[in-house]
Amino acid sequence: MKLRYRIAACLINLIWRPFFGFRVYNRKNIPDNIGVVVAPNHLTNYDPPLVGAAILKREAFYFAKEELFTVNSFFSWFLRYINAFKVNRTGVDKKAIRHSEELLKRGLCVVMFPEGTRSRKGVLLEVKSGAGYIAARTNVPVIPTYLHGVNTPLIKQVMRKARPTVIFGKPIYPDTYKGKIRVRADKISQDVIQAIRELSEEFDKKNNRSLTG
Repeated sequence: MKLRYRIAACLINLIWRPFFGFRVYNRKNIPDNIGVVVAPNHLTNYDPPLVGAAILKREAFYFAKEELFTVNSFFSWFLRYINAFKVNRTGVDKKAIRHSEELLKRGLCVVMFPEGTRSRKGVLLEVKSGAGYIAARTNVPVIPTYLHGVNTPLIKQVMRKARPTVIFGKPIYPDTYKGKIRVRADKISQDVIQAIRELSEEFDKKNNRSLTG
């Protein structure tokens, strides 16, 4: 892990935990030394650094839509600093796919948002096949990941009316799926989004019990 990345991840934790109530569950589900795709639902533009801070024990690399690199020079520098790389969402970006596959084959961690775009209303969107396709081609596990509360106003987080939370699910292994790669990719992607949905429902039930009990 590069020193600059470790420093950035630690700083985010040092700020977000005490000030905004940042919580992370089931980090142990992320394997230590093999290629892995971490697949969260997508709520805000700052999901990538928060997910990276939640992973903490591993350096992560991220898909980021190329439009984000033109917001301003500082934000473009920051994206590169946290290992984001451009992806063109108007079609199949073969360069971005090859780059992510190379990272995974080197045993690294890649964060991909299976919905392909942010959910502005906070509900799960229709899943795309990208994460499943890359996992199937590289035969690396996928970690379904649920983000909760990261899209609430910061003042609510400070007041603990909402707490940004990252929950890592159990790995999904592509080698347990049969059929042609497109069939496997679609099935893996569907299972990933279903696992995120189940993590969401389980989290909501626990929170409701704690509020009523």
